[in-house]
Amino acid sequence: MNEIRNGDVLMLGAFIDTRRPMAAAYEIVRQQKHGLILLAQCSLAEDILVGAGCAEAWRGCYTGIATFGLSPATLRKTEAGQFFPDEIGHIDIILGAMAAMVGSPFVATRATLGSDVLNDQMDRNKILLEKAGNKGMIPQKKFELIEDPFFNEGTIKLLPAMPADVAIIHTQMAGEKGTARISGSLAFDHYFIHAARTVIVTTEQIVPEEYLRRDPNRNQIPCTAVDMVVEIPWGGHPSQVMGFYDTDIEFIRDYVASARTEEKFKEWADKWIWGVKSRDQYLDKLGASRLESLRAAGPLGYRSRTGK
Repeated sequence: MNEIRNGDVLMLGAFIDTRRPMAAAYEIVRQQKHGLILLAQCSLAEDILVGAGCAEAWRGCYTGIATFGLSPATLRKTEAGQFFPDEIGHIDIILGAMAAMVGSPFVATRATLGSDVLNDQMDRNKILLEKAGNKGMIPQKKFELIEDPFFNEGTIKLLPAMPADVAIIHTQMAGEKGTARISGSLAFDHYFIHAARTVIVTTEQIVPEEYLRRDPNRNQIPCTAVDMVVEIPWGGHPSQVMGFYDTDIEFIRDYVASARTEEKFKEWADKWIWGVKSRDQYLDKLGASRLESLRAAGPLGYRSRTGK
């Protein structure tokens, strides 16, 4: 992860506990990056970065780990004044990423009007701007309100673009030049790959580019947008990667319980990050039987609850 600099604005792909770039998140912790500003969400992968002290701020729309509730390390660090969240709307993420993708400095929307997203007391834009290593990644204002100059339909919010220094996307399949194919939800990935200055694709398997180009309509990430592709089988564990393996609920439950305190988080990180010298050692520690119990069953694309 030498492509990631301290103070970078970082977007980790997919959503919550599905197709997350977990192996990349672990490596960021090992390299002791710090001062990162996160985009889009503070869920499983991001919470680990927050707990490890790698990330200091966030702009996004979701802070939680699905049925396990609020992201524990993020909550703990926020309450202690060590982490600074800046909330925006779900649609704001999409619109901001799309604006950055097409090179527009902002987009007009009515999304979140009347909500606390516009509350001055919850505006952390100055903090994000102060902490960003590259000030050009953070707008001078969180938003601007104007009156509709075209149809006279009232107040409109001008939402700034959301560029990123680095986006890391985990995919099911990628070519050796970076063309990538995603199964299941795309989340915001197909926008942020064009909104980030550097794009890293981690993937379950690398295949010949020629194979992917036989059916180009199924490819969501073009090689021209990718700077690096890395093959990492089980690189999304403990999140789900459709067609390959299901969510490791027990692993996530253990993490959530551990991340509620600084001491327990460090114990968890010592076991699963600092105490693991390679990806193979990580998989060995999980064990073959555990991994097999998560492997997707045939055409279902996931592991059935009966285990058959």
